[in-house]
Amino acid sequence: MKKIIVVAFLVCAAACTPVLPDYLVPVESYLAEDVGHAYFFGKVFCAYDVLGADVRPDKADVYVWALCGEYYVDKNVLTPGTASSLPVAIHLQMEDGRYVVIDHEVPMDGMEWGASIQRIFPSDAIEKMCETNAGCYNERAERLEEAIEQKAMDYYGLK
Repeated sequence: MKKIIVVAFLVCAAACTPVLPDYLVPVESYLAEDVGHAYFFGKVFCAYDVLGADVRPDKADVYVWALCGEYYVDKNVLTPGTASSLPVAIHLQMEDGRYVVIDHEVPMDGMEWGASIQRIFPSDAIEKMCETNAGCYNERAERLEEAIEQKAMDYYGLK
């Protein structure tokens, strides 16, 4: 009986694990390396929500809301450093059978924010940004913050 349960668990673990679409595979590491910043010599961790994607056979444009935050350990305490939360358009191209990020766009600051959002992102992605829905915006912020904090705790071996 125990063997059947173990086998069933292993089959479900393999089959039930979500698999990222090919075009999303490089997104998180790209965000951490090229969008997030570490000003306190910590490590950057990112989490994101997909707002939309335009996938073609040879290229893809992925629209995400990303939260990237730096964490470091100070006196055995996980400490946040710099962080940014913003929409990002990531442009990928198919190379040698896999998607590779070629560049990204983020909205301009200040008075140019609205116009650049309209220029960079499709309307369905803009709707999913939750800019006019505080509850949606705050829920996403909390969820993504918890995700990057957990990644940092796992990375540094903290509980």
